[in-house]
Amino acid sequence: MRSLIRAGGAALGLLAVVTGPPALLWMLRSVFLPDHVPDLAEIVGWFTERDTGQVFLGLLVVAGLVAWLQLIAAILLEAVALTRGTRPLRIAGFGWAHKLAAALLLALLAGAGTAAAAEPAPAIAVTAPADYTVKPGDSLMRIAAEQLGDESRFHEIFQLNQGRPQPDGRTLRDAGLVRPGWTLVLPDKEAEPCGDVVVEHGDTLSTIARDHLGDANRHHELFALNEGQAQQSGHRLSDPNRIYPGMVLRLPEKTSGGGGAAPSSFLTTTKRSVQGPPPCPPTVDEPAAPAPEPTPPKAELVPAAPEPPPNPPPSGDPEDDSVLPLLGVGSLLATVLLGLIGARRLRAQRRRRPGHRIQRERKPSKLDTDLQRASEPGTVEQLDQALRALAQLDGDLPAVRSALVGPRGVILNLTHPVEPASPFRTDERQDRWIFDPTAAFADQSDVLPCPALVSLGHTSRDDLLLVNLAEAGAIGLQGPPADTEAILLALAWELAASPWTTQTTVLLIGFGETTAAHHTNRFRFAPTVEEALGSPADVVLSAHELTAEQTDLLRASAAVVTAGPVTTGWLLDVNTTPTAIDELDTKVELQQLTPAQVDELLDALHEPTQVPAPIYRAVPPEPAEIPTLVEHEIELPEPRAAQEEVSPELRLLGPVELANVDPSKVEAKKINRLTELAAFLMLNPGASADEISRQLGTEAQPWSAATRQGYVSRLRTWLGRDEDGELYVPNVDAGRRGYRLAASVRCDWHRFEELVKLGLAAGENGLGHLRAALGLVRGMPLGDVPRGRYSWSSWHQRDMIDAVVDVAHAVADGCQKAGDLAAARKALACGLRAEPISELLYRDLLRVEYRAGNLAGVKATADKLTELATALEFELDEETSALVKKLLSANPAGSRRD
Repeated sequence: MRSLIRAGGAALGLLAVVTGPPALLWMLRSVFLPDHVPDLAEIVGWFTERDTGQVFLGLLVVAGLVAWLQLIAAILLEAVALTRGTRPLRIAGFGWAHKLAAALLLALLAGAGTAAAAEPAPAIAVTAPADYTVKPGDSLMRIAAEQLGDESRFHEIFQLNQGRPQPDGRTLRDAGLVRPGWTLVLPDKEAEPCGDVVVEHGDTLSTIARDHLGDANRHHELFALNEGQAQQSGHRLSDPNRIYPGMVLRLPEKTSGGGGAAPSSFLTTTKRSVQGPPPCPPTVDEPAAPAPEPTPPKAELVPAAPEPPPNPPPSGDPEDDSVLPLLGVGSLLATVLLGLIGARRLRAQRRRRPGHRIQRERKPSKLDTDLQRASEPGTVEQLDQALRALAQLDGDLPAVRSALVGPRGVILNLTHPVEPASPFRTDERQDRWIFDPTAAFADQSDVLPCPALVSLGHTSRDDLLLVNLAEAGAIGLQGPPADTEAILLALAWELAASPWTTQTTVLLIGFGETTAAHHTNRFRFAPTVEEALGSPADVVLSAHELTAEQTDLLRASAAVVTAGPVTTGWLLDVNTTPTAIDELDTKVELQQLTPAQVDELLDALHEPTQVPAPIYRAVPPEPAEIPTLVEHEIELPEPRAAQEEVSPELRLLGPVELANVDPSKVEAKKINRLTELAAFLMLNPGASADEISRQLGTEAQPWSAATRQGYVSRLRTWLGRDEDGELYVPNVDAGRRGYRLAASVRCDWHRFEELVKLGLAAGENGLGHLRAALGLVRGMPLGDVPRGRYSWSSWHQRDMIDAVVDVAHAVADGCQKAGDLAAARKALACGLRAEPISELLYRDLLRVEYRAGNLAGVKATADKLTELATALEFELDEETSALVKKLLSANPAGSRRD
């Protein structure tokens, strides 16, 4: 009853606001309105004769009337917005009116809502869960901000909709990618979101429980809630004593008594409903199933929302970036392609000549960005580990028909039921083995089983489906030639790059000539089927339709995947999405790699060009012979001592840190992000607001204006002002182009470059400047950053590493000529901290040890380099191998002078 009274009071209050002022003005009209129509002389008299207060009273009435009209307009706008479920239109100058109107309507709705909760609701007042149809340009963060009022709640939307079939047959697998036309279920706008925390370096489950739950002993709850949950990094929480930076852990609900738990800064306190908070969304290790349709009541007042069309029309917006060019690439293929590109770039970097730079773009290419988004390194690691475990089993290995890799781990589907052996187990089916990654096994395999295991795409449950082509025998692809070729190219490149297919020979018929030319050791191209017959291969991929006789001839020695139908084997209709695979009783979204994408990939795999670096042209080349002592003595100055500074300093030549600032003046959880913002502004002076939002967020989920402004404001407050009262983070105004740090904020990288310029310009006399520059290096530049951060800095980091290597080489060369071999070793050790795999510096170190007469040191250095190459799976340059052989077979020149 009280709730009804409050609701009635709110309604009367709103009615009084709407009708009261005009009614009151009408009743008192005789006070401020004349009883006749005044002429011009009378109006002039009001302003020129004795003031009676009539004019002021009239103006006051007009002002009140205008204010009332503003309030009425605001109430109408708020009411329309509430009815449509959208944000109200805001009118400039109406701020006070919008706030008052919102407060009045909120009071009215709150009273009515409380009354409805207290009284039995009629059966006809049933509403469906909130839905949202994705528009071009939308992201989960934007939807959360607009529909829920908090962009950080995009995790809830993702978890509620992950795995739910969408109108186009696809499913939500990536929080950074939604498609126009998809229908998303939204969480309760007033619900308290489940908390989460991003693991930082040095965190443990106990410290997280202590800091965010108020009780370190609750670490077991954290582990139970997050065990096995898929992470973006590829790691899964399987050991309570081992967590990785970058993991996102869900927090259990806080206890209300006894523990003294402090409010978690990661939990947003919102208004609770009478029934209490809703349950947290399901975790990602079990994708949410589609919600069952509610049974409509007999008298349904709320009309059902119309179902979206089965195939929504494509967006006409040319700027729509919701569909990525490499969207069809599966997580495993993206990971192995990144590995190929990374290996080629690593090889080029190891062959870089002193004073030169690898010619490249200053920012990551679209190919890099798209592959990074699609890749999941954990997929390759899990499957590789499972295949190695399978290879260790005694007796004949079971025939693997297909494999699933996803939130549930690795599942091997066998051709015939077999009793499992550790580290595998089964559930209710003997033909399905589940890999236990925690079980120990002795990995002694050089060749992995299933050399024709290749992924087809993702299922609706977000599992990556792989098929053993050797067990399938023949697979036909029924569909447009462009689609079938793209599917075949994806299969070919995965067979070329997967770690378990390194011995598999592949024959490409009618497509992929450039692909085969890039893998001449295992791939062969044939333009026609006739030319392919009789060629030995383990796998045949054909863009030409094969006859039954041709298929049988090829199947006699190889697994076959071909365009068109096959008489015996699997038939996949690629016209439908997702594509049904009857033999596996599943549907899959087939991965594709178009010829244009292959061309872009081949460009990335070409040997890059080396160009001289302007500042480092004077770096001495690598000596062709063992350096000898010069006849005259060279002065070897000591490094310059660093000057004591009190202004803030960004240290980038090692683990990133902000020095000479007070960390207690900012929230601890914000320090890493604010340091990254400061580093970005230091290396990108004049950055625009849009650049900051995209580079420190992502293209799919950039920082909002409020987030960006909040971080910039925090950084400005944290750094403060210099001795002259000037801000270290200046305000952006019309006279200043973009965001930047003040010149008084120091940076070790800038000091490094200044010292190098002085040192190289001075020739032999500049060795002291170069040694002082090396003294600033504390490790790998831009190192030890949180996982997933600083993605914008890869090219800056490469420039810094190359510069440190060049300077270390120049200092070692100068110190050897001066006869100070200890100083040469020290310089090379500093360079190797920045670039542990630099063969240039290792060759310099070999020469130093040989010059010192230390053959044992030469051999130890050579052995260490060989071990490093083996661990990182790369071959040493011929130049390195030749130098080791030459030094170990020669007599040491000179005596030890260290």
